[in-house]
Amino acid sequence: MDLQEIALPQGFRLATYPELDSTNAEAMRLANGDEPGGLWICALGQTAGRGRYGRTWQSFSGNLFASLLLRPGCEAGTASQLGFVGALAVCDTAFALAEDTTVDIKLKWPNDLLLDGMKAGGILLQSTTDTSGALAVVIGVGLNLAKHPENTDYPATDFAIHGLTADPARALQHLAKACAQWLSVWDSGEGFSHIRGSWAERTLPVGSALEVRLAGEQINGLFQGIDEDGALILKEAEGIERRITTGDIFPL
Repeated sequence: MDLQEIALPQGFRLATYPELDSTNAEAMRLANGDEPGGLWICALGQTAGRGRYGRTWQSFSGNLFASLLLRPGCEAGTASQLGFVGALAVCDTAFALAEDTTVDIKLKWPNDLLLDGMKAGGILLQSTTDTSGALAVVIGVGLNLAKHPENTDYPATDFAIHGLTADPARALQHLAKACAQWLSVWDSGEGFSHIRGSWAERTLPVGSALEVRLAGEQINGLFQGIDEDGALILKEAEGIERRITTGDIFPL
């Protein structure tokens, strides 16, 4: 399928590029230039892809690099929930591409996609305000469709290794449809309790042993789910529950 053949949900548009520094960077530039929301940006290649904490996102040919520019019309704190909206859309995309295979598909807090316990995709959520002060949010999605990086802190994989064949256009069509559906459920934050519940059904079981790596600190404990704001709750050895808003988790 070609990117130009994608049928987007009503109210969404698509801008395609042979190559960009990153789709998120382009989306942020457009947002600062007062571009309205509902715009998908997709590139066949990236020269400076980025993940969380400014990490490099290795952008192999044949993988999906796409970002959705939104004008959510809510406060920045509420807009941070959109990372979970994007994660659910990514998970639905994986299920659609997996069809009848037995690949184990899960989400890892806060917004990584796992195939058989290995990372196959991630989300980078960014925000800015335009010249009028209006909030813009970008949901950036990277999916390892054809290739994956080696020697990563968290084991990586790709769809092709698991027998899931998809080109970027087909993946984006599923992603755009799922994202529109979950955005409708989210409803500017009014439906986050449902988003939170649906996300919980697709992640590690409560009680799973985790290692959490924070800036300058590493802690172990048992996963207790996420709170009403999306923070991870970890029960440490002493029985104390700790609220974590940022960090990397590793199942033990």
